[in-house]
Amino acid sequence: MTSYLRSFIESVTDLPLELQRHFQGLRDLDLRVTALQKVIDEDCLAQLKSAAERQQEGMVFPSKRQKVTAVGAAASTELAQRIEHNMNETIKLSEEKMNRAQQIYDYIDQHIRKLDKDLKSFEAEVAKERQRLGLPAVPGTEGDLGGPSGADGRRKRGGKGGAAPPAPVHIPTSDELYHAALAVADATEPTYCYCNRISFGEMIACDNVECPIEWFHFECVGLTPENRPKGELIKAFQR
Repeated sequence: MTSYLRSFIESVTDLPLELQRHFQGLRDLDLRVTALQKVIDEDCLAQLKSAAERQQEGMVFPSKRQKVTAVGAAASTELAQRIEHNMNETIKLSEEKMNRAQQIYDYIDQHIRKLDKDLKSFEAEVAKERQRLGLPAVPGTEGDLGGPSGADGRRKRGGKGGAAPPAPVHIPTSDELYHAALAVADATEPTYCYCNRISFGEMIACDNVECPIEWFHFECVGLTPENRPKGELIKAFQR
């Protein structure tokens, strides 16, 4: 029954290193954008200063106005071209940053979806095993996992040669497994719902355009795939 959890843990072994590589790439792109923006700001100030100086020289020395204007225009054109080039580079780098961020999101989302799928398979296998052992479907009391009780239990355990009852086994809940796996995920993953957790499993949207939360987990609003609302969404669950 632990094959699903073991498989998932093996699949996320390299997740921290992959995330570190992606985030380092984002950091490098951000530094390049910041450096270009600084150059653009400096060039813009130089452009404005040059224009003001040319205007002032033309007013003080009217006879030199044409020459000053021609020289200044050439320098201004070169500076403007450099500003335009750097702005285009900034746009390209910003788009690359967005693409890299989307790749990170998709990479984490892929692992979360796999975990969600494995958890469902794990829970189904646990339920099947409990049914085979004659245990209640939902663990709750000490007798659930502690072996048979009552007259039947005494008959089966009676005598010195009777086997000792098996020790209670803690089966991790899907919520415990889910949060353990998410420890390796990015803390900046967007959260939803009243519980302020990230997206997982079945979710439903609110049709109220002013709703600050927008998306809710089925389990948090008491829904299942069988009783999902049709038509009007979940305004009734708004607080």
